[in-house]
Amino acid sequence: MPAETDILLESGTNELEVLVFTLGENRYGVNVAKVREAIRPVPLTSIPESHPSAIGAFQLRDTVTTLIDLHTFFELKNEPPEYESRRIIVTEFNQVRIAFLVDAVEQIYRVSWESVSPMPTIGTTDSPVTSVCTIRDNMVLMIDFERIVFDITGHDLFNIKYEDTQKSAERKNTRILLAEDSSLMRSLITKNLERAGYSNFQAVEDGSLAWKLVQQQIAGQLPEPFDVIITDIEMPQLDGLALTKRIKESPQLSGVPVIVFSSLVSPDNAKKIEQVKADGQITKPELRNLVDLIDNLIDNGSGTSQGQPTSTAQNAPAMA
Repeated sequence: MPAETDILLESGTNELEVLVFTLGENRYGVNVAKVREAIRPVPLTSIPESHPSAIGAFQLRDTVTTLIDLHTFFELKNEPPEYESRRIIVTEFNQVRIAFLVDAVEQIYRVSWESVSPMPTIGTTDSPVTSVCTIRDNMVLMIDFERIVFDITGHDLFNIKYEDTQKSAERKNTRILLAEDSSLMRSLITKNLERAGYSNFQAVEDGSLAWKLVQQQIAGQLPEPFDVIITDIEMPQLDGLALTKRIKESPQLSGVPVIVFSSLVSPDNAKKIEQVKADGQITKPELRNLVDLIDNLIDNGSGTSQGQPTSTAQNAPAMA
């Protein structure tokens, strides 16, 4: 399926490309930056004692990939189409390649993050559907594939112990702003920052809220200025690259270190992150490296370090 445009996205334009697919009667979407390709069903090898939605594994170009059936994961009541008529979306993020079985793949659309709204929270439910994207006047539910993988594999990678008590005591004076749209990730990141001693922070759920806060900092309206800003890339209203670009283009804020901490950090996306002049970039879930990078930026007094991305991804997926 072709995209609506073949022009590569530039850094900091607050745009994204959404691959739209279907499950039952609903349309869902995923950021193309996480997608390697979409393929027809392939033969599977079963995985003993695996999660019920992990229906098997397959080999694609010398890489063994686990396949997650989203119909099973979401416990949809309607029967899915026959396996042979469905489609597989192969993704790569957080240094992991994993595939998802969907009913059908529609096409790729280019939209602005301003057309993406946070998913309304009902009670304490923390759904893998994190936002709603309006495409051609129709709603598309944006799925947090990262959250699905965490629900299946657990969160052990985020439970890190920090034993340097002297350093922890020094870290409490650093004021941090965190912009992260996933409530799960906000909780995991803030808890681990607290364990490391970085307890003086404010967390918001999108880039537009973060931008409002730093504008207040410019106006001298905050009781404490932010010493470091940590941002995800994928966020409703204003993404992390556009947020970083605005901060670095502001004379009053350009000296504040900005760290991009995202599942989309990869060799291919590293240039985009560098173009908006981020001071560091680290792929999730490397929380210990995040703490080390904050330490380095604070100790150096300016943003000069660059965390090295270690995952790979393609900007434009192949479609079959």
